Amino acid sequence: MRTFAIALSLLVLAACVPVVDGVGPEPVIPGARVASAPFGELVTGYEVLGSGPPVVMVHGIGGGSSVFQYRRNAPVVADAGYRVYALDLLGFGRSSKPERRTTQDDLVAQVTSFLEGVVGQPAVLVANGLSAAHAIRIAAERPDLVTALALIAPTGYRSLNRPQDDARERTFDLFANPVVSELFTGLLVDDEVQRFFLLDAYADEGSLTDEVLASYDRNLRTEDARWIVFSFVSGSLDQDVSGFWPATRQPALLVWGTAPGFSSYADAEEFVLARPDAQLVLLRDAALLPNEERSEAFNEVLLGFLDRTVR
Repeated sequence: MRTFAIALSLLVLAACVPVVDGVGPEPVIPGARVASAPFGELVTGYEVLGSGPPVVMVHGIGGGSSVFQYRRNAPVVADAGYRVYALDLLGFGRSSKPERRTTQDDLVAQVTSFLEGVVGQPAVLVANGLSAAHAIRIAAERPDLVTALALIAPTGYRSLNRPQDDARERTFDLFANPVVSELFTGLLVDDEVQRFFLLDAYADEGSLTDEVLASYDRNLRTEDARWIVFSFVSGSLDQDVSGFWPATRQPALLVWGTAPGFSSYADAEEFVLARPDAQLVLLRDAALLPNEERSEAFNEVLLGFLDRTVR
């Protein structure tokens, strides 16, 4: 009886979760212009600024993620003479949020379509975490679209490399169950739960400013934001890079924070062994998002890499 009462209370709480309209019309990145592009029947939202050789920034994958991740990087790169595109992946930010299971193939196809249809010329890909694994695959499969790779805490060797088998679909279906879905949604928008998971991404609790917390909360409260989270936790977005990374030939930059996190800098070993020519940079006092927590140091490293490989 007590268990039933708790479950009923959680369902009521989840049903009362307020839904917001979305990110809003104003740019998240200072000085950027908000735009969108078709992706089949769906839409890719993005922000663009600057002029020069193209640099495409793809945010990491986690509940509430968006182009917000690059607010401290994109303007600096644009000011240095590059045209910067920061796009929201399906399920995030201003992009479409399909009420279904999204897979690694969907996100790879979305970014590939964006490179072909919006950028229109070979570009540098800057990507974080699981999105970095997808970027590696794109660089291997479509080298004509990618001039260089700047990868922030990439996954795909030791983590987030589960095979895309029936287990992924069954796990997603479990989360998509109406009862489980409502319970999980209630947890996603709980302030303490959000803070708990963000502390795995940021090394310093001081990095969880009101601005950061508000951005993640707003994105998680957007209607249908839950489906991409279910896709992520079910492993449907996982990408094994063990076959793709050694096949890439583009200049590559690897950046990790040295603080403990879900994707530890110890993961760098496989990446460096497979491609010893790649530039490896470790930044102290940062975890999964060194581009945010050590933005000045990251920007200096990224601009040096761009000037050597693109100019």
